[in-house]
Order: sequence, then structure tokens, then C-alpha cells
Amino acid sequence: MDIVEYTHNEIKKNLALLETHFKQAFINSNKDFCKECIEKHILILEGLAEEGIIACEDCDIKNYQALLLFLKSIDGRDIQIEGIKLAIEIRKLRKNFIACDEDIGMKDRDDIKKKIAELEEEKSLAKDTVSQDRLEYAKYILNWIIRGKKCS
Repeated sequence: MDIVEYTHNEIKKNLALLETHFKQAFINSNKDFCKECIEKHILILEGLAEEGIIACEDCDIKNYQALLLFLKSIDGRDIQIEGIKLAIEIRKLRKNFIACDEDIGMKDRDDIKKKIAELEEEKSLAKDTVSQDRLEYAKYILNWIIRGKKCS
């Protein structure tokens, strides 16, 4: 296992734990519930993202940078009120570090599904059949791409 793969694995684990802690903090009436655990996972994730940026030679560092920005944005937020919202944001971030296979990640699948929905809306607004056919073909291609990709 190389350093980038190790970093991704550790980031995925800590994001999953952080997501769970945010949900628990939202549900629990104790204001300080999970606070220490959350702080620990944030600190670990910051370190992993910084190491990922340094270790990254031929890879894209945008995911690490996005993670660092998100972690900074958590500071000062009320986790008891915003726990579920933060958990959803973390889940989206975690998808950036989970690949379905070598070609496409889970976030890519979500982006494709979103684009398919946009094309469907455009098709319903299109006046002529040529535009409708082209939009339908674009949807067909995107569905074809997504069908072949399996995510865990």
C-alpha cells in the first residue's frame, strides 16, 4: 500500500466516524456529547489532508484542499443544532475519497445523476424534436456510463 492509498483509507475511516458522531450529537440532549471525539477526528483529518497534499505527486490535491476548507468551516458551529446537516456534508466529502472502480468515483456517479435530471428538465422545455432527441441521447449515454460502474 502506498502513502496516498493509506491516506485515503484513513480519511475515509475518520470521515465515517465523524459523520456518525455528528448524528449522535444532534440526537443526544447533552451539549458536550461526542465533543472530544469530534475534535479528535477533526485533528486527525487535518493532519491526513496535509500529509496527502505533501505526498501527492501525480494526483489531484483538490479533495484534500476541500477537506481542509470544510474542517475549518466547522469551527464555532453548533453541532447539536447542525449535526445532521454536517453529517450530510461529510458524507459528500467522503465520496470524493471512495472510488467505484479505477475510472469513476461515487461523487462522479452523483454528478452524472444530477446531470441526467437536468437534461430531463431541459428536454421537457425543448420546443423542437431535434433538441429533444439530442437531450434524450445525452441521457442515454450518461445512463450507459453509470450502469457499468459499481460502487460499494
